[in-house]
Amino acid sequence: MPIPNNGDKYDSPALFSAADAIDGQGGDTGVEIPKAVIITYQRDFFEKILAERTGDPIPIVRDFEVHPIDETVGVVVGFSIGAPATGTVAENLIAAGAEALCIVGGSGTLQRSIEPTDAIISDEAIRDEGVSYHYLPPEAEAEPSPELTERLEARFEESEVPTHRGTTWTTSAFYRETVAEIEEYADAGVVSVEMEAAALFAVAEFRGVDAAAVFDIGDLLTGEEWDPGIEYENVQPKLLDPAIAALHDHLNAEGSDADGRDGNGES
Repeated sequence: MPIPNNGDKYDSPALFSAADAIDGQGGDTGVEIPKAVIITYQRDFFEKILAERTGDPIPIVRDFEVHPIDETVGVVVGFSIGAPATGTVAENLIAAGAEALCIVGGSGTLQRSIEPTDAIISDEAIRDEGVSYHYLPPEAEAEPSPELTERLEARFEESEVPTHRGTTWTTSAFYRETVAEIEEYADAGVVSVEMEAAALFAVAEFRGVDAAAVFDIGDLLTGEEWDPGIEYENVQPKLLDPAIAALHDHLNAEGSDADGRDGNGES
């Protein structure tokens, strides 16, 4: 049976929202958090950020909090990996006031031409998980925000990290990435495989906020072999500054657009 089971889902209101859940669990949707938030998953990377550049955490609910990097950009971690966790975290951040979300995460690559020290910017996600189908109909594409993605790419072009832009394959079945799928997607030019992008893009589109994703390379998957990347360099720390700069660029541009509309009294 396809997901969702109920075909009328897209026109039906939810019983409760992230804002309801936060307020009902002792949180506060009225707290002021940075307008842009980086979502990451690797604890060692997060601990490095905490040690060097974040302010006091801002609690949203229970053990979930945002760590501000500066006045407009924060970072979150401390939850599980995958689409369901990412979708829930995105909903909570949006309910608390976030306007732009960016994954800085890890992925595998399906292309031998992509080096272990490169990065990948996603411009579309193949929806091979479940979360996105509860936000977008099956025929819809899961895509990041074009403007934020362009700004992300521009900042990475100025960085020391070689970067590739292309389609990512989001799957929830880590141990069922089959040879047939890998060969098919590699031949089609798909650049990466990960577990979160499609969910973030779908939630962001549904809620009307901006989203993007950039990944480092943790392993190589081909139809003949799996290279688990034991000797790969973790380049995620090098991805942080370009991502922060792109989020600043985006918020500044969006603010300028809003000022222009307000000043003219029209859109």
